[in-house]
Amino acid sequence: MKDQIQYSVIEGIPNQEQMEELLTLYTTIFKDAQPKFFIERIETKTQLLCLIACDGNIPVGFKIGYQYNPNTFYSWVGGVLENYRKKGIAKTLALLQEKWVRKSRFSKLRTKSMNQYKPMLILNLKNGFDIVQVYSNEKGQTKIVFEKEF
Repeated sequence: MKDQIQYSVIEGIPNQEQMEELLTLYTTIFKDAQPKFFIERIETKTQLLCLIACDGNIPVGFKIGYQYNPNTFYSWVGGVLENYRKKGIAKTLALLQEKWVRKSRFSKLRTKSMNQYKPMLILNLKNGFDIVQVYSNEKGQTKIVFEKEF
């Protein structure tokens, strides 16, 4: 399975076909997806990086991030379709992103998650991230902020 998956690296705003693939993955994976917000964020961030994992022609996972500040890259959102989980795809996407972040000379990688996404919490900790903050947002959701320094 892992050998069949191909990964695309998209620097900057994705083309229309790529945007549709990302939007489909996002709305399929996340029950609380907000498509308008998703598109607006992609179209307004600097040093945007989008990664897409495909099984043949079928998009099965993605990871998106952008410049948070001059030294920090923010890993914003990503996920893998349920039938493709636990096959190393999320880990490979994270490693590809980290490789790009290092190459782009950022000194820090930042991400957020929530307690309900335990596999993501575990992946972040296994990948060398530290918990640097916990807070509640305006919706009352508890957010856990992770950072990794290079």
